[in-house]
Amino acid sequence: MLRFVYVGTGWWGMELAKNSVPLKDMIEIAGCCTLSEKEAATFQANFGGKFYKTYEEVLADPAVDAVLLATPHSTHWTQIIAASKVKKHVFVEKPLALTFETGTQAVNAIQAAGLTLGIGHNRRYSQVARRMKAMVESGECGKILHVEANYSSAGGLNYVPGMWRAKREECPGGGLAPMSLHVVDTFTWILGGVKRLSGISKRQAVEKVPLDDTATAMFELESGATGSLASIFATAMNATLKLFGTKCIIEARDNFKELIVTPVNAAQPTIHERYEIDDTVQQELRAFAESCSKGTPFPVRANEALHNVAIMESLIASSDKGSAWVTLPPRG
Repeated sequence: MLRFVYVGTGWWGMELAKNSVPLKDMIEIAGCCTLSEKEAATFQANFGGKFYKTYEEVLADPAVDAVLLATPHSTHWTQIIAASKVKKHVFVEKPLALTFETGTQAVNAIQAAGLTLGIGHNRRYSQVARRMKAMVESGECGKILHVEANYSSAGGLNYVPGMWRAKREECPGGGLAPMSLHVVDTFTWILGGVKRLSGISKRQAVEKVPLDDTATAMFELESGATGSLASIFATAMNATLKLFGTKCIIEARDNFKELIVTPVNAAQPTIHERYEIDDTVQQELRAFAESCSKGTPFPVRANEALHNVAIMESLIASSDKGSAWVTLPPRG
């Protein structure tokens, strides 16, 4: 039985704990760490465990096997390194870090310590994403020529001063880190890394906080396929991924609940598949627990998570340089 402590008890920290409950044969919820005593009380009322007032207290407890980080993006890399020094496994919500350099330092530290690093790219576990990957790898789609990826919501309109997510340095590109890395990780998992991109990040509608609300990029994959990415943080909810192949178009809609297959041959029927069950968070936590206890590889490799960070960082760098093309390091 692994003893987990949940660091950060906002909405997503609570979701991680809630999805750990069904895994009680593997995970013991040992407690939480938060700056909010009110949130700590809510956490304990729902999940039990000890209240740690500081991260240092968590790391000093020899009974804790792993920390789950639902903390500000800028703190991830230093928290991972600190945990590695005291031999504690780490599950970190995406993004792994805000820069490729700091993310690399964190990965090197955890790997040198021989520990598991889990990264929360949970869309990989959706039935639609897995079906898309299987179709591409089997040749069912033919050659993939182009990608359209979009993850948008009205979240930026609801942020107020004082929220850590409302700070430009925590959320470069507005919705890129909290939203669009889901579709970025999914299409790069299926198709491979991004070779180069040109991007724009700008503020058009958000007024309460100094946050960009529109980020977009065109890119070329290492495979040669082209693509576009958009993240609008001041509009209706939309999470879609569309792959254009020489045999068919496959599209994930409704936040990866629906798959539509449109054959090139008009005589063939369009296929609609619907998947209502979403247990992706529980699946990634199970994979993390198994990796900690059995040493099995975590499904999201560190170099893949680092590449996602590089894409986000490169989009902002391109925008700052007037949408100049930026070449990314190979994903590996």
